[in-house]
Amino acid sequence: MSEAAELLVNDLDSEFRFRLAERVGDADFLHCFSCGQCSASCPVRRLDEKYNPRRLVRMAILGLKEEVYKSEFIWICSYHYTCLRRCPQGVNIGRVADAAARLAETPDLDPRFRQAVADAVPEVGRCLTCGSCTAVCPETLFDPEHDPRRFIRLVNLGLRERAFADRFKDTCATHYRCLSRCPQGVNINKIMNALRELAQEDGYTYPASLAALERTDR
Repeated sequence: MSEAAELLVNDLDSEFRFRLAERVGDADFLHCFSCGQCSASCPVRRLDEKYNPRRLVRMAILGLKEEVYKSEFIWICSYHYTCLRRCPQGVNIGRVADAAARLAETPDLDPRFRQAVADAVPEVGRCLTCGSCTAVCPETLFDPEHDPRRFIRLVNLGLRERAFADRFKDTCATHYRCLSRCPQGVNINKIMNALRELAQEDGYTYPASLAALERTDR
């Protein structure tokens, strides 16, 4: 066996697939036999071939935990469910990606933060990360890093520090196009205001990077 192969085997986490199955709520993804139907029908993969649901599930089953956690796909899976409809084994890729994302960030989760936002904006929990908000957000058109869908996901996961550090919190310009397109009626503008208030209460200040940018514009 080559050194590279030995390193690969040593990196396997034999318990990871069982932890993931517990978080998903079932072990259906273990039935995957890598036929590729999910990747062939995935809308996200059409944008960039590196986003490969078949590869992600395969890595999870093998126990390649670090590779799964480092994958961008677990954060941008858009739950179109074309993979589930096409899968001959009924593997729900969206649920697998969501569970992997939650496992990856478990040490940093703050349920009190999530509840604090929900107390101010109850509809935040309705978000199903469809991406309609990001598709019409003027801020995203200027800079793809300003992504309302990603931001709402951080909030609903309870990732307080990452949500406070996300520049979208301070650049949201309340155009309300997101609210008009959201199928769940999630008012992102109200969430932004609530988060700014929470950030100030917790000692966070206006980002220095944005302040410097504004001085440059002047």
